[in-house]
Amino acid sequence: MSVPALPLPDDAEADRQIRRLLAPSGDPQYRLARGAALTWLLEHPQEAYPRLLAILQSPAPPALALAAVVHFQRADSVPVLEHVLHTADDPTVVVAAQALAEHPAPEAGAVLRRALGSAREQTVASAADGLAMRGDSAACVPLTAALQHPDPDVRRRVQAAVARLGCEQPAHGAPG
Repeated sequence: MSVPALPLPDDAEADRQIRRLLAPSGDPQYRLARGAALTWLLEHPQEAYPRLLAILQSPAPPALALAAVVHFQRADSVPVLEHVLHTADDPTVVVAAQALAEHPAPEAGAVLRRALGSAREQTVASAADGLAMRGDSAACVPLTAALQHPDPDVRRRVQAAVARLGCEQPAHGAPG
């Protein structure tokens, strides 16, 4: 006679689901497993969300965790994403900006607008991309100011965001 497996305590199951979520593979089977893991995590936010937030505060947060935390739609994740936007390696900065672009909290848009003033090129360029993704017309003024950035790649990405948002630009040579 077989004994049915006992359910894992929620904290152990949350850890297992987070491991599934963070499996670094593009294989279709892994994508399905990640989707199922995210569904479970969203259904158990008391166990899952604090663990994901702690992972994001690690020195090298996984991109998949950055993308997942947005689905919880919690404003308290915005400062954590902001920290990653300013401190992580360049590829992770890109993902943090995308996460902020998708985040429903108004504070996420404010973070991206402030990031246009960063001294770091990748942060400015990623913030511009994020604001364009967000469709944030409140970003027109700071984006237009960022058109003066000294780096040509940053200017190109800011220009693309300005164009996507339909921001009016001051005429060149117009009296000030």
